[in-house]
Amino acid sequence: MSARKVVVVVALLLAAAGNLYAADFYKPPVVSLSPMVAVPAVDGKIEAQEWGGAAVLSDFVAVGGQAPPTPPTTVYLGYDDEALYVGAKLFDPQPDQLRAEVGERDGEVWRDDCLELFIDTVGDRKTYAHMVVNALGTKYDSFDRVVSEDFQWHVATSVDEDGWSVEIILPFANQIPPRAGDKWILGVARHAARADELSTWGRHNKSFHEPQNFGTLIFGSNYGVSMDDPGAMWLGENTAFVSVRPLVKRATVEGQPEPGDWVKLNVRVMGRDKAGHFFGAVKQAMSGEPVQVAVPYSIKQDGFSTVAFSLTDHEGVIRWRSAPYPVNVPAVSETLQEAEQKLGQTLVAWVRMPDGEGKQQAQEMLEHLLGGWRYLGERYQSRDRMTRPELESLLLQVQLMTTQADMLLATIIGEEPG
Repeated sequence: MSARKVVVVVALLLAAAGNLYAADFYKPPVVSLSPMVAVPAVDGKIEAQEWGGAAVLSDFVAVGGQAPPTPPTTVYLGYDDEALYVGAKLFDPQPDQLRAEVGERDGEVWRDDCLELFIDTVGDRKTYAHMVVNALGTKYDSFDRVVSEDFQWHVATSVDEDGWSVEIILPFANQIPPRAGDKWILGVARHAARADELSTWGRHNKSFHEPQNFGTLIFGSNYGVSMDDPGAMWLGENTAFVSVRPLVKRATVEGQPEPGDWVKLNVRVMGRDKAGHFFGAVKQAMSGEPVQVAVPYSIKQDGFSTVAFSLTDHEGVIRWRSAPYPVNVPAVSETLQEAEQKLGQTLVAWVRMPDGEGKQQAQEMLEHLLGGWRYLGERYQSRDRMTRPELESLLLQVQLMTTQADMLLATIIGEEPG
């Protein structure tokens, strides 16, 4: 095999590997509320019949934005003329090991298993109230990170076999409720102490105190939105299912609901570069009945991507947006590129070797590695039909080939003329 042939093979494989520039895109989540017909009994127990009409926040994301949290969290929100109501189910497979040690008001409650709220009613994303509650019901509160006078808020907690739960009443200032269309900035976060895991509604990079990444709470809404199933979140074609339910009773004509407004469900996939991006939308006419909307989307690249969903009403206003779902597909393409770079270095070193038996043996090994490269590259082209175990196996084979190329390079360098 000539050096020129090796160069051509490596160049072709490099082109197949593609670019690996990471994309960084994020828009905070949005949730819209409608007034609750009946408020829940705040006893610390999440009952479906009490919270069935509440808004449900989209799934939490582990701080860093790269993975879903190990223990999931479900948060409900609702309001009436007097208060904002928060209910949360914090799942934990070992509730008997919850850390619940702080019993003093305004103590270091955040060190325990806890739920944290960050509320900015002005909307400048600079100053905000911070509230923390642990499984004992111990409260911490501050404003602009200053612990001064205590807020008037009420909590109840309970622990069961699935984890723990909390219900919170946040009375409106001066008993004046927000008007329809008013917006608050809202952050919701959880510390799972035993797992030493931080997770948030929305993507936070390093900590809970990132007001630029807090979500938006909109009071007054015609529709309730919940994510039923985000789909497989795997290479190739996927389908998510989102439920949309009318929250305002529509007028009827001769006993039949008038045709409703339309909504648009949007999906946005952000890959490591433009080739991995996907944008799609499904338009849905609404009547008086709840509907489940199928939202197709495509994941085109392996490695890390995010998938986010949103609902836009007929006026073009975003009324709901999920946090970005992290998608982690074994990064075979990145590893292929690393292998290609190693093969390129090995080629350069091989060319410089003096003629002889050592060079001949190195050539045979290099040809073997390039044959393996071609085989693995061809398999990689069928990646969207592979299962996770199959793609993980392919990744291991590429990593092994890279190690072998590294060993060959070390051998060749040892025989190069000084």
